[in-house]
This record gives sequence, structure tokens and C-alpha cells, in this order.
Amino acid sequence: MKELKIVSMVKVNGAWVNQEDIPAEEFKEMLEKKLNETMQNIGFERIKTA
Repeated sequence: MKELKIVSMVKVNGAWVNQEDIPAEEFKEMLEKKLNETMQNIGFERIKTA
């Protein structure tokens, strides 16, 4: 029986990278930036709280 391994890959500067290879804080910042950009593209504006 073959073992199934699921990994989270993200594209960084045009190359696929395993999410586990990116420091957690750096990944958090990258994800936040991309989500903000995407939301602005569809007309949403983020309201920053405390």
C-alpha cells in the first residue's frame, strides 16, 4: 500500500515552495499581504483594529 502525504505548497517569486520551509512569521506576513491585495481588487477595504 502506498503512503499518501499531503503538503502545502505556495508560489513565491514564480517558484513552488513547501510552506514548512518558510519561517512562520514570514509566511504570515506574505499571506496577509496577498489577502489584503486580493480583497482590495474586489472592492473591500480592510479596517485595522488595535
